[in-house]
Amino acid sequence: MNMIAPAYMSDRPAESDALGRDKFAKSLAKALLSVSAGDGMVVGIEGGWGSGKSTVIGFVKKELPNVGDYISKPIVVDFNPWMVSNTGALVDILVTQIATAINFDPRSSEKAIKAGEKLFGYVGLIKHLKHLKYLKYVPGVAFAGNLAEDVAEIASDAAGGAKDAHDALEDLRKLLPTIDLAKRKAEVVEALRDLDRPIVVIVDDVDRLPAEEIRTVVQAIKAVADFPRTTYLLAYDRDVVATALGNGKAEAGLSYLEKIVQVAYPIPPLFEYQLRNFVDRQLKALFSSIAVELRDYETAVYQKAIRHLTRLARHPRDVVRLMNRLMLSLPAIQNEVNITDVIVFEALSQRFPDLRESVHRHPADFTGQAFRGDFGFDDEDFDWKEWASQEVERKSDQPLWTKHLPHSEPDRTAATKACIFLFPEGSRKHGHVPEDELHLVDPDRLARYFRMTSLESVPEVNDIHEKLANPEALAEALADTEDAELAFLLEWIYNYLPSCQLVDAKGCTATLIDCALRSESIAELTVELAELFAKVQARLIRKASSDIRVWCFQQAISRMPLSISEKVLLEAAAEQGKWAVRPEMIKVPEAQLIQQGEAVDAAISTWTEKVRHNVAEGTMFRESRMNSILYRFAQLNFAYRETYEAVAKICATDEGLRQFLAPHVKDSPFNKVDSFTLVEDVTLLVDRIRASTLMEEYSWLINLIATPDWTRAIKQQSEQLKGLTRGG
Repeated sequence: MNMIAPAYMSDRPAESDALGRDKFAKSLAKALLSVSAGDGMVVGIEGGWGSGKSTVIGFVKKELPNVGDYISKPIVVDFNPWMVSNTGALVDILVTQIATAINFDPRSSEKAIKAGEKLFGYVGLIKHLKHLKYLKYVPGVAFAGNLAEDVAEIASDAAGGAKDAHDALEDLRKLLPTIDLAKRKAEVVEALRDLDRPIVVIVDDVDRLPAEEIRTVVQAIKAVADFPRTTYLLAYDRDVVATALGNGKAEAGLSYLEKIVQVAYPIPPLFEYQLRNFVDRQLKALFSSIAVELRDYETAVYQKAIRHLTRLARHPRDVVRLMNRLMLSLPAIQNEVNITDVIVFEALSQRFPDLRESVHRHPADFTGQAFRGDFGFDDEDFDWKEWASQEVERKSDQPLWTKHLPHSEPDRTAATKACIFLFPEGSRKHGHVPEDELHLVDPDRLARYFRMTSLESVPEVNDIHEKLANPEALAEALADTEDAELAFLLEWIYNYLPSCQLVDAKGCTATLIDCALRSESIAELTVELAELFAKVQARLIRKASSDIRVWCFQQAISRMPLSISEKVLLEAAAEQGKWAVRPEMIKVPEAQLIQQGEAVDAAISTWTEKVRHNVAEGTMFRESRMNSILYRFAQLNFAYRETYEAVAKICATDEGLRQFLAPHVKDSPFNKVDSFTLVEDVTLLVDRIRASTLMEEYSWLINLIATPDWTRAIKQQSEQLKGLTRGG
């Protein structure tokens, strides 16, 4: 992949038309110039925060210079109230910018120069009033009353000896003969009529101003700067501005706003498909810039994730902000957590930060499990009351995470759908395990996401993946490990195998076989370890390409210890219907571990001969899963008669007898007749136990099975099993 240097996305208005608003902007630009010579107009673009108002404004500004010739070309004034440091300067700077724009062109006519001079004179008077702290006279709603009030106040201060007040009073006496705001404005109006060129004053982000400044800007446009052939284009959030104009009462403010804004255009709404396509384009550009490639299981749900992002992103600005969040999080968790989960969770976190905090503080409500190292039953501070309450909640029809959702609609709906995607109920049922695809519903993956770095006692996914792609590295990791460490490593290899895209299945199979044989040679191949080896090997086979899958399977059956190969063989045989005990395990061919029936038949034959060899050599008792091997030998070959003979041979020694009896535990609920299908004759077994060194240890078993009823039932069972035939 060609990597583009990543960069955070600016919150500036878009320069290209990604959402189909250019035509609207062009039409609006033409409409702004339709004002007659004697009139002015105020046009509003209304939309919520982030809806694209500034982008439309940008398109309008780009289009206005293209309309008409020099004489009819509009004079564009881009007034940004945010650049004014205080409320008192807003009015005079607005008028000053209009005057400056009129005289900006070196080709300005005499009429333009005159109009500019009149405007500068007008704003000069406003500045004088501001200097004398009389800005409230502008726009002059109650001019006479305010003036009388302030003159009295200044006179009082002056009588008291205040120097500033005395100076201000002297200035006011000098200025009073020249104060005629209405006359100055009339001169401006006449000059602009003579100029006869359209003026467009653009005021963006009105809704972001403090309430006092919103009122000042709107009043200035209405009373101070309502000039002929001058159109004001305001961009604002209708609710915010109405509330400011009404001093907190939106209804009153809305009525006032409607008197000032003659034409209000709502920002063209985005259809869901437009926002979805915008999200898709932005994500793909981001993936390209930070070298992220989706894995197959992520690609399979990518479009579903996009739909969730579209619902969670209310407008284009949300999408831009989300891309900036992902610029940080994706590189930190790449190869460790499911990418589609992360982009949905980041969108959820941006929209509902309190919900993100709930996931962090109460992971068990979302994943069903606490983070590693959190309080457990053995902790003295464990809150049993809270645990009992949660257990009751778990039995309800609603997931535990519903109590953390926002209360208002449609927020609750959007959050619910995202949580169902991220934290599905029954995520560990029907053979589906979250770790397989690095989902956030696995608490280890969720913790890894929150940490943005590796976790103590949890291997990095990428480290395991590198070992699976490099058998030499895997061999080095497996070598010289203690029993517990080996089990730990095999468990994580098993967890991370499905998410690995590049697996050297052939090399890893050979490495795994060598490790298993080494464990067997030093008598460390426990039942648990054998089952882990088998689980990992089966997954390795499933990850193998079709041309080497059978080879990996055959190697596992022919070379691995019987305690391991039995489970691998059983999985392949059961999925093809060759294990009559569990017909529900049959799978369609494309889902089978091995699709070729002849390969499984050959493996059964190979494995059967290994069992016979071990029985004949007297080494079967060394297999940690000996009874499982004998069960499978009998079931897959319909060979119970031969199996009973093998059991008798094995039990002829005390070592063999101990291994045979080991699965039977006193007071176990599984001590039933069908748990003794490897026993042909109770009397013979009881006599053998009594003659061994195990008599005292297994006296409870003798008392259980040496009754007439048990003896008769087990004998009847063995006779039925010996009569089973293939296809019978």
